[in-house]
Amino acid sequence: MTQLKFDKQNEAFLQAVSFVNQTNQHLFLTGKAGTGKTTFLKYIKENSHKKMAVTAPTGVAAMNAGGTTLHALFWLPFGTFIEDFPLQWNEQDSHIYNKSRLFSTIKLTKQRRAILQELELLVIDEVSMVRADTLDAIDVILKSVRRDMRPFGGVQMLFIGDLYQLPPVVREHEWQVLRDHYRSPFFFDAKVLREHPPVILELSKIYRQNDDYFIDLLNNIRNNKCSSEDLAKLNEHYRPDFSPAEGEQYITLTSHNKLAEAINQEELARLKGTMHNVRAVVKDEFQQASFPADEMLPLKIGAQVMFIKNDSGEDRKFFNGKIGSVKELNLDRHQVIVGFNDGSDDVVVRRETWENIRYKYNKGEDKIEEEVMGTFSQFPLRLAWAITIHKSQGLTFNKAVIDAGTSFAAGQVYVALSRLTGLEGLVLKSKIPMHSIRTDAQVVDFMQQMIARAEVAKILESCQRNYLGQIVLQSFRWGTLVESVEELKESLENRNIDGKDAALAYLTDISSILKEQEKVANKFVTLLYTMLRDKEALDYGKICERTKAAVAWFLPRLDEEILLTMQEHIEAWQMKKRTKKYVQELRSILLDFRRKKEQLAHCLTIADILTHEGDLSQQVQTFSQQEKTKDSEIKETAEEGSEKDTKTISLDLFLDGLSVEDIAQKRNMVVGTIYGHLIHFVGNEVEAEDLIDGPKLEVLLDVLRKNEGKSSSEIKMILGDDYSYPDIKLGQKVLEVEHLKVDS
Repeated sequence: MTQLKFDKQNEAFLQAVSFVNQTNQHLFLTGKAGTGKTTFLKYIKENSHKKMAVTAPTGVAAMNAGGTTLHALFWLPFGTFIEDFPLQWNEQDSHIYNKSRLFSTIKLTKQRRAILQELELLVIDEVSMVRADTLDAIDVILKSVRRDMRPFGGVQMLFIGDLYQLPPVVREHEWQVLRDHYRSPFFFDAKVLREHPPVILELSKIYRQNDDYFIDLLNNIRNNKCSSEDLAKLNEHYRPDFSPAEGEQYITLTSHNKLAEAINQEELARLKGTMHNVRAVVKDEFQQASFPADEMLPLKIGAQVMFIKNDSGEDRKFFNGKIGSVKELNLDRHQVIVGFNDGSDDVVVRRETWENIRYKYNKGEDKIEEEVMGTFSQFPLRLAWAITIHKSQGLTFNKAVIDAGTSFAAGQVYVALSRLTGLEGLVLKSKIPMHSIRTDAQVVDFMQQMIARAEVAKILESCQRNYLGQIVLQSFRWGTLVESVEELKESLENRNIDGKDAALAYLTDISSILKEQEKVANKFVTLLYTMLRDKEALDYGKICERTKAAVAWFLPRLDEEILLTMQEHIEAWQMKKRTKKYVQELRSILLDFRRKKEQLAHCLTIADILTHEGDLSQQVQTFSQQEKTKDSEIKETAEEGSEKDTKTISLDLFLDGLSVEDIAQKRNMVVGTIYGHLIHFVGNEVEAEDLIDGPKLEVLLDVLRKNEGKSSSEIKMILGDDYSYPDIKLGQKVLEVEHLKVDS
């Protein structure tokens, strides 16, 4: 994928990237029209290591963002959400969802749950249109599915949008309910964000306008500071009888879809020549409400059209909103030739394809991936004599006629004006009254919470440290490992496989070991949480020391008690009958264990980073890059293990005279793993006494003979700390060899 280029002098852009990639802090990235919010989203999609989903409140907005709708990702019902609303269960409250009704309505399949459980970053584009109650519903769902009571269940939220543009849609009967619970319908008044507000960063460098006076005028409108002089200057462009001269490519911005449609049809009818209705090619699943272009595009030679996509080619011959006219229609060759009156070259336009995607979790790759559900192919054009202000959001025009009468809604004046590159291209069909350019006071108040630029660096460092601490905490959570083994054990009881009783005994043993490890892990998590929470006396040196000690305790146990035994169990059971599915499930769980081991190993790096003083950006960036590649390394190790006999490699080195410790160092493995490899050859190439002292072996064998049928964890409790699980495995191997000799 080609790396997206951006302005490296744009400090706010760089800081926003750091917040997203190097912290778990919720972020609201805003900015005036034309400041690069879309560019930022594309950059993050291509340059973040986090498992993310990109969403938007409407189908078209989601399509433009390259994601899916909030309602599709969370299966949200259309209605009003009040978490603790006392439902009467009658017609009056049929559109209201409390927590109970919400969970009885949404369909959370296993795959959908997996996506939400694995999600690390949720992007919501065009957030100005998202209602507060929708955000609270998402918060409740994520907390429940992830079993995590942090805001949004611990998922980092990236909100992108401009609150000075289009507001949320709230019907009167919905606001009658919402107003008793929310100060406003805007997303920032969601209960979860009032308690845990996001950091607000504003992209302020304007790439669309270069007219300083016009930029100041737009700023005054945004900030409710538009003076009577500003308004008078604006209304100087009032020309009620304006009609563009032939060849002047003006577009009319209207407040209603019917007005825009009527103007386009009227102008199209004036043109001579044949009308061509170009139908879009829609394949598989693609809802009509999400169509990003006209399903039926009417075209004639001479029709004024506008591009609705940026040119993805290297030459960048057109951009979203560029206006031209149809010069040729070569529909048999699937081409439309568009010319321009600014001297630029004609463009050969071909069909573009938009994808309707949904997200799925690929456990093998440990990635949230996009799955294409359907496609929509059409020329990226629409008639451009007129367009609604709503549909103009995100577009750029050199010349526009604003024709909205007195029907301006809040924010519409700003949206319409900010489409233009300068005042010289503006024509007003009706004068703009002062009351139409008032920005919602609650929006202005919220935006005043923006951090001073000088403070951003301090907050970023604090958030980076907190992020690293949270990664360490998460690395010592054993819950999902225990659950996966328990689920497999439960499902196995109803199956018919070869060696079922022995497999159940093994899973019981592993579950018991994991639960014991979990008890220790929970104690460390509690200790670490307490240390991180004490902001006044944060001692990163002590946190580093305790973390390294915990990793040193867990790593060998994970290797010896879990990874080694499970690999051996898989190797034994893949030779049995009717065990294919069981072995696949074991491999999936083994991959989780390997990832847990890698998480613990990375905690050593984090512990060292936390002891650094000052700017952590470089260290965290390096760590993030390591995180990005760690899973491929785990998978490569797993694949290598399946292709080569790793035990034989260890045996060859042992027979060459290397000690167990030397082999472990040479192969970059834990001693217990090498010990386990060699146990495999006891009774053949290796003698048991080569691996354990004779008297110690006799005690071990005596305990095993007297406690036949007991699990490894029960044997370990009898023997005590002088014996490890690999020792027990060795003793069991010796007895197995003895039985084979007797049988033969």
